Amino acid sequence: MTSHPLGTRADAIVITSLPQDTFGPPCLHLLHSALHSVLYAALNSVLPLSMPLLSRFPAYAAKPALAGAWGVVTYGELAGMIDKVRLELAQLKLDRPTAFGLIGEHGPAATAWLLALADAGHFVAPLSGNPAEHPAKLALINAQWIVVAEARQWRTFPRVDEPSSHPLFRQLAEQKAAGLILFSSGTSGAPKAMVQDFGKLLASYGSRRESDLGMLALLGFDHIGGLNTLLNTLAAGSLLAVPPSRSPADVAATIARHKVAILPASPTFLNLLLTAGLTEELSSLRVITYGTEPMPESLLVRLKAAFPRVRFIQTFGTSETGITRTESPEAGSTFLRFEDPNLEWKIIDDELWLRSRTQVAGYLNASNERFTADGWFRTGDKVEQGPNGTLRILGRMGELINVGGEKLMPAEVESVVLGIAGVADCRVRGEAHPLTGQTVVVDVVTSLADHEALRSAIRTACRERLARHKIPTRVTFVPSVSGERMKKTR
Repeated sequence: MTSHPLGTRADAIVITSLPQDTFGPPCLHLLHSALHSVLYAALNSVLPLSMPLLSRFPAYAAKPALAGAWGVVTYGELAGMIDKVRLELAQLKLDRPTAFGLIGEHGPAATAWLLALADAGHFVAPLSGNPAEHPAKLALINAQWIVVAEARQWRTFPRVDEPSSHPLFRQLAEQKAAGLILFSSGTSGAPKAMVQDFGKLLASYGSRRESDLGMLALLGFDHIGGLNTLLNTLAAGSLLAVPPSRSPADVAATIARHKVAILPASPTFLNLLLTAGLTEELSSLRVITYGTEPMPESLLVRLKAAFPRVRFIQTFGTSETGITRTESPEAGSTFLRFEDPNLEWKIIDDELWLRSRTQVAGYLNASNERFTADGWFRTGDKVEQGPNGTLRILGRMGELINVGGEKLMPAEVESVVLGIAGVADCRVRGEAHPLTGQTVVVDVVTSLADHEALRSAIRTACRERLARHKIPTRVTFVPSVSGERMKKTR
């Protein structure tokens, strides 16, 4: 017996979306068609399309839903793919909620499986990014089926494992609720697996109005921000354009090709877009939303100058509590105000605490100490409170740098360094020091050959604009400061 990756078996039955000629002569086509009709009728009798999101698709049928390397898929075609997935699920004869690993990026097949699994009440873990991490994640959730989705096609594999007995899964099963499992980035340790009621998350998009403003998929299919982009687009009946890669050139070309109006991105990626000099290709943009990390004030100034017709909206969210609705008190402000009926917030010792209707039930593989007994989640984000219920995200509490008792956040120094000619990107961090406990170090990305001249310019600018304890004592030059989730790695 030959072993397959991800814990599957080579002799397993594989159910896949196959072209018609796979079934041979015309008589077999008729047999397959009849069998499909019988099974589909039986499927619809026991599993009606119950999700409000899916009930919108008939009205959107002729509109384009997803565009990418596979071409353009309409809402009608996407609904047809969901029907095929539901048929395959019926053929599996699953008698209980089952954990699925869904491997893929934004695309028609991955989207169809995501929605069909939610509609059928199963547990799904979208997996993108580094494939080397997938086996451990699949084992952690006790996945019993693996779906590998690419463009319009998919393959399914059974995985030899017992169903998870974790209380979070049992709780969802007792509530007859579908489950969504997301993983943290793992930058500060092993990725944490978060479990939530998928139905509650999907229901939060029920108030979205129909729109023809196309959006771009930049954040990953396995990221709460990426899923928020996908679900917002589908609820509104608009187009989600998927670039072939997350390079600035591919993103700009996709925006131009499909006349994308809304770009959800991180400050790190927006800085890359400016540095690449591609702003002329982005004339269709009307809104840029940014989040996942603090926005340096100097970068926002440059962005507004480069895109004078674009409205900039700061968003905020966590994998644990979901993406919240926000508004900016004024154009160009790095402060925000929460305007979300599903969210409560408060600040305790400069840390933001949230409580939302869509937050996760807890972690599968980590302590739940960040959740209080009365449902609050300690975000770990250090914030500054402003007037009229506004606040500004300063960074993570763990990023705080303490120089001889004087404290600072990296974002303030990064804003100064990013404004210096020749600096493409930068990352400020604390480094151990025998006298002051910590000292400030800045890692700089540049295409300039004269590093010494740039190092001198950075030190001069910081002396002119920053308090003494905030001035970097060391400037290093590195090829990159961002990771696959399009934000700075710390």
